Amino acid sequence: MNYKISIIIPIHNIERYLTQTLESLLNQTIGHENLEIIMVNDCSDDGSKKIINNYADKYENFIAIHLPENSGLPGKPRNIGIERATGEYLMFMDHDDYYSNDACDVFYKKITEKSADVVFSRFNNVFDDGRIQHSPTNFGKVNEIELNNIDENIELLKISPSIWTKIFKRSFIMDNNIRFPEGILAEDLSFVVNSLLKAKRIIYMNNYFNYNYRIRNSKQEKSTINIRDKKVLIAMINGYHNTYNILKEQKREEYTPIIFKSHYQFWMYSFILSDLNFSEKTDLLKNIALLFEEQETPIIEFDNEYYHLYNKIANKEFETAILLSDVIAIFKKREIKSYDKYLNLQKNYQEKHQSMKKLQKRLNIRKKQVAELQTVSGWINYKIKNIFNRLKQKIKS
Repeated sequence: MNYKISIIIPIHNIERYLTQTLESLLNQTIGHENLEIIMVNDCSDDGSKKIINNYADKYENFIAIHLPENSGLPGKPRNIGIERATGEYLMFMDHDDYYSNDACDVFYKKITEKSADVVFSRFNNVFDDGRIQHSPTNFGKVNEIELNNIDENIELLKISPSIWTKIFKRSFIMDNNIRFPEGILAEDLSFVVNSLLKAKRIIYMNNYFNYNYRIRNSKQEKSTINIRDKKVLIAMINGYHNTYNILKEQKREEYTPIIFKSHYQFWMYSFILSDLNFSEKTDLLKNIALLFEEQETPIIEFDNEYYHLYNKIANKEFETAILLSDVIAIFKKREIKSYDKYLNLQKNYQEKHQSMKKLQKRLNIRKKQVAELQTVSGWINYKIKNIFNRLKQKIKS
């Protein structure tokens, strides 16, 4: 069968959310039979494998691929999915998220109508406590941005790479040999930057939200974005190295500041809030200092707190940088604690507000009933109902 879109999902130990993820594909308004769902199981040891096989058994367009050993990061499973795909276009999902019901339909119509290589949009953040928050925009109320190439509006390079908010022409990806780097993080940054630099037609939908990105930050489970151990922070640095190499290969180093500002600030934020020891922190700073040096310290207008930390790292004053990060951490953790307290107060207020609304609704019904009784017709209707009920009681007795 000729599928319109191939959707690639790397999966690892996510049985709790996986059914919702896959059901969001069955509910697509484009018709799930037009989609090729490639589920790449990265050696899960929970119930994920069984769920994947159940969908593959039930639907011929749900393809189950089981890797013999865990690759550790999503780059390899996504590349395996790309090689297996047969659809005209490619989309990607994370294993714990879900699409808006019309996501595939809207994207397919847009990319075919505009003959584009890449189409992308904004998304929703979904938090543990049920909050839903739109991703930010740098473009105000602008509805859509259409480019022949990225040089026409490099502000688009500031947007989060979020691979799952995009649709790509598969022939464009294959012809340009664009793949995810394997064994590192920020792999989506490398893939997206590479794609945007090479794309001949790009559409950005500023007021459409195609995706619901689940942010897990409980003690029991965390999204990768909220893990702050040494392995993850090193993997992010390696990803940044890879993306910078792409810029060098395509002689676009001048885009370094616009691409990397938010990513470097996020890395420093993660470093600040990490619970690593002095030796581990020193090793990390040495690694990222090499990257800063390789980029010849590009002029990046960091926010104030990150500006000072960046300078200490770039100048290889690692001990001072660690002390400074510890001081910043005190204030950051206070902010987080205060914010959590605010959310709890807000939640309590909303619950009380809902209770008050229910009480008010009941009171309004009572007032309406009293008002009806005060009218002649209301009084007659009341009497008739009363007599009728009394007759029913007599008949029963």
